[in-house]
Formats: sequence, C-alpha cells, structure tokens
Amino acid sequence: MMKSLNFKDKRWIYIMLFAVIFISSIAPITFPVPIVNWSKDFYRTLDEGVTVSFADPPRVFTGVQKGTRVFILNSGETSKLWGDMSEAVTSVWKDLIAREAHILLWASSPDNEATLDKYLLPLLYGAQPEKHPDYGVKFVNLGYVAGGNQLLEQWKDSIMAITPVDAYGNRLEDLPMISNFDELKVDADLMIGLDARGLETIYVVRYNTPVIEMGGTDSASYLALSYTAGYFKGMIMGQRGGAEYEILSGIKGKAFSYLQNTFTISAIMIIIMVIANIQYVLKKPALATEEVK
Repeated sequence: MMKSLNFKDKRWIYIMLFAVIFISSIAPITFPVPIVNWSKDFYRTLDEGVTVSFADPPRVFTGVQKGTRVFILNSGETSKLWGDMSEAVTSVWKDLIAREAHILLWASSPDNEATLDKYLLPLLYGAQPEKHPDYGVKFVNLGYVAGGNQLLEQWKDSIMAITPVDAYGNRLEDLPMISNFDELKVDADLMIGLDARGLETIYVVRYNTPVIEMGGTDSASYLALSYTAGYFKGMIMGQRGGAEYEILSGIKGKAFSYLQNTFTISAIMIIIMVIANIQYVLKKPALATEEVK
C-alpha cells in the first residue's frame, strides 16, 4: 500500500514549491501559452502598422521604425496598477528602444510620475535618465504636467507653447527630438496609453491617430467598448499580456517566468490534492475493516 504523506509537517511542501519556482525562474520550461487576439493586435500594430479605416481619408501607420514618434500617456490609475502592468510595459518599451523609436512620455499625476521614475526609467536609462545618450534625441520625459484632457486638447496644436520645459528643467526647444514632435495631432505617429482615458475622443476620432492600450485587468470593462468600436487597435492587460508580448517579440523578460510560476504552483497543488484523494480512497477499506473489528 502507498505510504502516506506526512501532512502534519508542512516544511517539505514549502521546500518543494521554493525549489520549483526558483528553477523555473532562472531556466523557464516553456509551457504552451495561448495568446489572445488583443495581445496579437497590439504587437501586430507595432510591428506591421495599422490603417485607421474609419478616417476620411484613412490614416496609414506603417509600424514602429527608426524615428517613429510614439507618445506614451502615463495616466489613469498607473500607480495602482503597476504591479500588474510592470513587465508588460517594460517589454514593450524595450521593443520601442530596439526599433529606435522617438518616445515622448507624459504623466497625468505626481504618483504616476513617481512610479515610472522609481521603477521603469532607471531600469532602461539609468539612475539619471536625463544624462543618458538617448535623452533629448530618442526619449524625452515631460514628467507630471497638470491639466488632464484639457492639457491634451491644448497640446494637439503645440506642446512647447504650453509646456516650455521637460521634467528635468531642460527647455524643449533645446532638445533635438522635439523639433519634429510638437503638434501632437499631426506629429504623433502612434499613442500608447498606460490606462489612459480620453484618447478616443480627443485624438482617435478627431485626428485619426492610432492608439494602443496597456492597462490592468480592472480597466478592461472600460476599454473593451472603445476597442470593439474600432477606436483602439491593440491592447495588453496585466502580467499575462506581458508574457504574451515576450513570446511574440522574442524579447526576454520576467513576465513569462512569473506566468510559468503561476502555472507551476497550480499544477503542484492539483497533484497534491490528487495524491491525497488517492490515499484516502486506498485507506478507506482498511478503516472500514478496523471499525468492524
């Protein structure tokens, strides 16, 4: 008869979980991960481009290439959702850097700015992003600028007219990248919203600008309507979306390991429950015999 596991001593369970998670983190075993259409659309938009077909005339975006002007809006509830969005945002940003895009970043609140300043920008550009060789040429950080959708309405005609300096006090007119990235309604080739609101009415409908979205799972209900109406051309949500983007792009990151660890833990718990139930079934006749005696 199968020897019973000692469930009173939980240490072996924790040791096994730690070992499996550690091993899968440093050398992931590839689990088959079905990739949802929204993530495919997001990557396809960056890679191949998209035509905003409901525009007249249609606006054609040919994909992110060297010099493509990408406006990233760090708004909505980014600071609250960062744990869910972090790896996805990092993977996509690495892809933009690899494609030599020109990235303009704006934060709609101080805590949103602080989140990226603490976690993302040091990872990609070092402790002092403003001193990175790409700064001012391929990346400009506007930081927190108050105004929300009204600010976006004003920036459509000129950024420098409303916001003369960046997050570090540099005058925008002195940054080479801003020379062709000032009139957002024309100069932005692509917009990426980090849980951004208002883009569909300000830029997509009026100026036919392609928009793709990264947001946490609790923002899905808001975004789904805009997406299905044809306004948003791609969406990534949560760490699962980050893992899917890593697979699509071939960019190495942590999201796939995190996803795999979730699968691994779930599999282990299922195995433990199956073993426990088998043991119970095998022990049941013996228990019945003892009761008769």
